[in-house]
Formats: sequence, structure tokens, C-alpha cells
Amino acid sequence: MKRNNKKALRENSLCVESIHTVPHAEIEMPEEMTGQIQKIPVGHGTDPGQVVGDITASIQSFFISSQFSDLVIKTEEQEFKLHRLIVCGQSEYFARLYKGNWAETADNTIQLNDDDPRAIEAMIHFMYGIDYDSSGNELGRVSPMIFNVRLYQVADKYFVPQLKQRAKEKFGQIARTCWQMDDFPVAIAEAYQCTQKDDRNLRELLVQISRDHIVELMKSERFCSVLEETVGFAADLVTSLSGERGSTKDHHKYYCSQCSNNWSWCKSGGMHYCPFCGCSGAFRRE
Repeated sequence: MKRNNKKALRENSLCVESIHTVPHAEIEMPEEMTGQIQKIPVGHGTDPGQVVGDITASIQSFFISSQFSDLVIKTEEQEFKLHRLIVCGQSEYFARLYKGNWAETADNTIQLNDDDPRAIEAMIHFMYGIDYDSSGNELGRVSPMIFNVRLYQVADKYFVPQLKQRAKEKFGQIARTCWQMDDFPVAIAEAYQCTQKDDRNLRELLVQISRDHIVELMKSERFCSVLEETVGFAADLVTSLSGERGSTKDHHKYYCSQCSNNWSWCKSGGMHYCPFCGCSGAFRRE
């Protein structure tokens, strides 16, 4: 299904409000586009001729009208007519495509069919100074917690650092409030699946929240399943708990002969496999 930029933007109430109904709102320009963060007042108009000199409003108006567009990004659901200066100025990935004269840029049309289309839409909105809806759009709604994990992954993949930071912040706010919801274990599994081991941003947040609420979470069957199936998460959580609480009378000590790791774990939680290597038969309680 193709949707033009104007329709997509109007469906986002936050976007419409920031452009049309806030006469003197201030929008922060991305650092990559200005060299430093600037606050620029936004007027009423969205016609490019009416907002000359107002950079943010001009950029958003060009997104709405597609005027001067020289790049098309397509997902499985939508088509966006964009501007290379805006996109390449904030994404090292797209900048490299054009600098290297890759085949994908020959006709200025780039297909992004392997990514969540709603996450791509949110990334594009962000590039044009428009906040995104964490619940997706009318083509598909999703848990805000999980959506921000997917958006974080998209921002990391396409090298959009400010969006990556924004997705992390939104994810943290939601996860700290909604850790008791059923989608929290799902978010853990997805975050560990789509991020590299050395990318600690989402992982540390999830470990900290889980550690703070470990007693309540261990009563959840879904959380326990994720603890067993997501090996990296279990190891991180055990390490965090060991550092936080040390070895006390309420903890058993374990040793794995397969990977030679030691750890402690609360007696009430039980332990059925090594959280470091996943082995279920080579570890013992000391």
C-alpha cells in the first residue's frame, strides 16, 4: 500500500500539532544538520514560500509536499519521497551508499523490505524533526516497549545515533513503568536477539529493571521462560545479582565444568542450566 508523505504526516497527531497549531513552538534541530543544537521558532504556515528562513518548518513542509525530493525509500507498506541532504546528513549508512555509488542508488530508489516498516516510517519522521508514535500506525499497532526495541535496532543498523538515543530513552521510560506487563519478557528476548553483545544500552536497562524486581518477576512463567531461553540475559542478570548482593545464605553457589564459570543464584529461583554457556549437564551446585 502506498501512502504519500502528506497523508502519513497528517495521521500523526503529534506531527500535525507541532506544525499547524503551535504558533511559537521550539524544535531542536539534529546536531548533524546544524553543527550545534539550535532552537528555532515555528510559524503557522507549511508552504515553503511562507517559511523561508525557518529551517525546521521548511524541512517539514518539503516532507509534506515532496517538493524538491530526490530520493525514494520504499518499504513493504509505504513509499516516501525524501531529500538526500536530509537523509544522508543524519545517516552514515545512506551517506556511504551515495559516496560509494552503490547500485541501490542508481535510480535514487532504495528498497528497505527487510525492516519493520513502521520503524522505518518512524526513522524518517525523526529525520524531519517529527516525533514518532511508539505504538506504530494505523497499518499495525504494537507494544510501545517492543516498538522502541525495533526502532533502536533500525537506528543502529542505519547509523542514526540521535534516533538510537531517543529510542533508548523512550524504551527506558516505558520499561521502568510497565515491567510487570506481559510484553516485558518479550522485549527482553527481542532486545537480546537484535543487539550485539557489546551494545549494552538496552541490555543494561533490562538487567537493572529485572534485578530491581526479581522477586516479583520470578513468579512470572513468561519471565522464567525467557530466563531459560535467552542465555545472554541470564548471564548478565546473574552477574548483576552477584555484584549487588554477593553470596549470602539465601544463595547457592554454582560451577560449570564446560565453561569454567562460577556464579551464585537465589535458592528460591532454582537453576537448571549454565547462564553463561547454556549447558544443562555440566554444572553443579557447590
